[in-house]
Amino acid sequence: MQRERRRDPYPWTWEIPVAVALATLFVIVIGIQLGRSVANLLAGAGWTWPDANAGAFPSPIGTAFWTSLPGALGGHADAGLPTPTPDGLAGRGLVWVSLAMTEVALLTATIWVGVWAYQRWGPGRMRGMATAAEAEKILGVTRLRKVAGIVRPDLYGKHAAATAAPVQRTAGDLTEQTGPQLGHGLSPWLLNGRRTKEER
Repeated sequence: MQRERRRDPYPWTWEIPVAVALATLFVIVIGIQLGRSVANLLAGAGWTWPDANAGAFPSPIGTAFWTSLPGALGGHADAGLPTPTPDGLAGRGLVWVSLAMTEVALLTATIWVGVWAYQRWGPGRMRGMATAAEAEKILGVTRLRKVAGIVRPDLYGKHAAATAAPVQRTAGDLTEQTGPQLGHGLSPWLLNGRRTKEER
């Protein structure tokens, strides 16, 4: 049944690839500024970020965030930073190494999240399957303990003898066992006058 569901996926439209491309581009842009900030932090200049109040349109990101991208890619650790810039900024080599490592880490994390989301919500997802939390809620230990009185009323029910000691029997003890017994044939009360093999 699952194969049929996989063969009839939801058709791809232009919105999904455009959203993926925009999200990837934004991660790359964030990685440039983040890599430059990490390089300055490693060089001992502290955490640096482009000036949010610079430009005509102040915002949490700021105009300097976008205008300083070419400078940060060129290895300039002071591009777009608020003045006065801190002392001991990173050199070009450290900026480029930090940019490369940051971009690789962010793109790896983005690809992993994308694959996980595609498997979880994409057209090839397993449909009709319970999540781990839902399975635990219905079939887990918590549920079994909750309904223990229904499943095993002799042990956990309201009228279970909590103080009664278990019956101890020795091998071959047939007391208090009425009716046919396993390995002993039918009891005399079922077949009166039944003779053993030796008596025949």
